[in-house]
Amino acid sequence: MNSNNETARDASYFQTSGALLLAAKDWTSIVEQFPYGLGALIFYFTLYQSELIPQWLSVWGLVGGTLILAMGLLRMFGHSVFFFFLAIPIILNEMVLAVWLLVNGFNSSAIASAMVGVLFITALVSSYLSGVFSGSINDPDYLTAVSENENKVLIGVLFQITLTASVVAIPIIMFPILREHNESLALGYVVARIFEGFFDAGIAISLLLLLTLSREFVKAGTPTAKTDMDEIK
Repeated sequence: MNSNNETARDASYFQTSGALLLAAKDWTSIVEQFPYGLGALIFYFTLYQSELIPQWLSVWGLVGGTLILAMGLLRMFGHSVFFFFLAIPIILNEMVLAVWLLVNGFNSSAIASAMVGVLFITALVSSYLSGVFSGSINDPDYLTAVSENENKVLIGVLFQITLTASVVAIPIIMFPILREHNESLALGYVVARIFEGFFDAGIAISLLLLLTLSREFVKAGTPTAKTDMDEIK
């Protein structure tokens, strides 16, 4: 009887810990959208003023950044239906911007333009692949699935770290260029994207903690939520 009670307590511990980690990851991804959206508004407003890129591309970016902020608010208040569609404009915009930077670039700094273009592409690809490889966290029996897909989850973490590095590197490279047109906005862009990178790193940490918890769960042989509760009693 005591053994069964201890097993029930162990199951409750793992399920509660897993739920908290998933909630922390979800909330981190929500909060991350605010510095991302704000950074996009600062970035494209500065580019619009300076006319470093075509005006239509800057306006597109401003619209995309606004939608990202709206997306964050909707997710924060639990309105998650179809919220991903709000991210499509900024995703497409950054793809087009990356190609423009690689093909045309800034006359005064062709190397920096190419580097930023590559980093935008790297960030977009890394964000997508991180979600793909860490998809086991969405499994109903994720406490088991994450451990069974350990290598994939670790690859997902590596892509998340790559995303973090790209997000932080972009404003650092862009700072000398943007500073020539508006130093305050250039600094604001750096700060916003560093905060974004901080939250991106938090998502990577959440994935690693979920993997550790899943390993311990499987090692302990704890019953899953699908186990017949009569057996626990």
